[in-house]
Amino acid sequence: MKEFLLIVICIFSIHISAQINPESFKIGDTAPDIDGVDQNGKAISSADILKGHKILLVFYRGYWCPHCRKHLTSVQKHIDEFVKKGVYVIVVSPETVEKTMETSEKAKVNFSIVHDVGNKIMNDFGVAYEVNKENIPSYYNFVSKKVAEYNIENNNVLPVPATYLIDSNGRFLYVHYDPDYKKRSDLEELLNTL
Repeated sequence: MKEFLLIVICIFSIHISAQINPESFKIGDTAPDIDGVDQNGKAISSADILKGHKILLVFYRGYWCPHCRKHLTSVQKHIDEFVKKGVYVIVVSPETVEKTMETSEKAKVNFSIVHDVGNKIMNDFGVAYEVNKENIPSYYNFVSKKVAEYNIENNNVLPVPATYLIDSNGRFLYVHYDPDYKKRSDLEELLNTL
């Protein structure tokens, strides 16, 4: 009986850890390509952007999340400093195109917000996870309602709110990856690395 219980616990633990990836890229690793369309209809291609800029890539869950709103406000607050240092800002979300436009207007942002079609960018960067009771036990009902409202129908996926700085050679200069959605990158610290 003890062996059976141990096996069940191990399988359950593996299932949960497979949902939210505990690891991320490291500084110096090569970044996956980023391709999409931003809230203004502009084609976004990391291959093209990296020819003349670095990229600050921010994943956010949705404007419904107060921690995401605060982080987007911080990105906007520092946008001029990033631009002066040759950094192009891309924010990626599973929100619908309409919601990314709404987020852009409400937050009054001057950077690209990309709707992640088919969760491709989130999957490529290893930040996507399924919204379910195992991953979000305390706030499942609230979060699942918001995801249903903001994401495309039947897309119950959110990103770990990670932040990456990618150099012109396509390698990571800075990595902030923490599955705790309350912990976000320190943009002033990031600016000091440039």
